[in-house]
Amino acid sequence: MNIQHQDKEYLFNLVIDYLTGTISDEARLQLTEWRKASTENEQLFAELQKTWDVLTLSNHNETFDEQRAYRFFKERINAETGMAKQIPIRRNRIFRQIATYAAVLLPLAVLGYFTYLYFTTIPDEHTKPLQVSEISVPNGSKTQVKLQDGTTIWLNAGSNIRYDSGFGHTNRTLSLSGEAYFEVTKNEYSPFIVEVGSLKIKVLGTRFNVNAYEDNDEVTVALQQGAVEMTAKKSEAVNLTPGNVACYNTITGKTIVSADNADGFLAWMDNKLTFYGETFNQIIRQLERNYNVKVNISNHQIKERRFAGDFTNNETIEQIFAVMSVNGKFRYRINGNIIDIY
Repeated sequence: MNIQHQDKEYLFNLVIDYLTGTISDEARLQLTEWRKASTENEQLFAELQKTWDVLTLSNHNETFDEQRAYRFFKERINAETGMAKQIPIRRNRIFRQIATYAAVLLPLAVLGYFTYLYFTTIPDEHTKPLQVSEISVPNGSKTQVKLQDGTTIWLNAGSNIRYDSGFGHTNRTLSLSGEAYFEVTKNEYSPFIVEVGSLKIKVLGTRFNVNAYEDNDEVTVALQQGAVEMTAKKSEAVNLTPGNVACYNTITGKTIVSADNADGFLAWMDNKLTFYGETFNQIIRQLERNYNVKVNISNHQIKERRFAGDFTNNETIEQIFAVMSVNGKFRYRINGNIIDIY
């Protein structure tokens, strides 16, 4: 008999009978044949056996701890699938059989879940539902995160990254909106890819900064260590070496690489605000993110005026505007987190 093509329900019953000690000799041979048919089958059986051993009573004098078992159940589900919710299982005669084992009802339900998960997802890895994780940083804040592959990311204010549950297992791809500094753990078999719209930034192991706020027409990549490959639709790949800064125009699709000091683009990590001749409009957007304020500009002539200077986040927004207003010759009024410029 070819166990691989047998009814899923029948195979589930074989596992139940084996673990409850009610399996017949003939059924035991069939189960053994199924386990030997593939590595995936044997891995599933071992997982079910381990789950059963943990959740069932080790001796008759122990009291079944339902709360502990349920916590373990949730932990196992999260660990195996990355999902916090259960997949519903059809009510059929399998559960009428399970109900006869009242003392071990929960363990068998767990077995049912893993069996359902295996039969519906293992044969085709591409059909597995992927859970998307998102890490967002509000305006006025910064944060540091460490991913499963060992990569460390510093996220600037108003930034977020998204990646699916396959990250660190089947891929190392994430999407970025905002600004982040990456220290990527090297893995020559699995490149680390940062997606910003149609732009892909591919590395193996390196340190680099990406500025990709949605309100800016440019994506700036500053490479500190290692190597980076940038690709976009209908454009040739651009390779960066340490110290290079690449500016990708999201409108024209063109990339300009310069030998600027890449370290200067990391000032935000030291709580510094450094302006290299950006327009007043660009600077205002940066100040809004870093200080979580809203700036209204009624003096439109000042929007394209350019400024240069260094500030630190230890300086208040009042101190920064006091300096800028002297050079820019504008007036302002601060009311809480609302700033009016006129």
